[in-house]
Amino acid sequence: MTSITPDISYDKKYYKTRRKKKRLIIVNRARFITVSLITLILFSIIIGYFTGMMTSEAATSMNTIEYSVKTGDTLWSIASDYNYYDTDIREVIYHIKKENHMRNAVIHPGDRLLIPVTY
Repeated sequence: MTSITPDISYDKKYYKTRRKKKRLIIVNRARFITVSLITLILFSIIIGYFTGMMTSEAATSMNTIEYSVKTGDTLWSIASDYNYYDTDIREVIYHIKKENHMRNAVIHPGDRLLIPVTY
């Protein structure tokens, strides 16, 4: 039986030059971190811009209804009548007061209120 032994000859010069890789030397660590963070932030902004992540649209549009206050009406009762989405009544009252530039919740019969309604 003959054994076959492969003839493997290595070129030492080839492997020495191939193994040597240039290594980056960080001279100023703070500057390197700062530049890296700025680059990462800019890259994120550019990617976000092109993917449309930074665009926002109003989910709802606010329309108003004019309401004439009747005897016995309170802001609470009016807000509960126009609370279509079952949100907190206090939030609805806040929006009514804000829309009508009211400082307190005092209303009188005959007053005209603009009631914001979300569609």
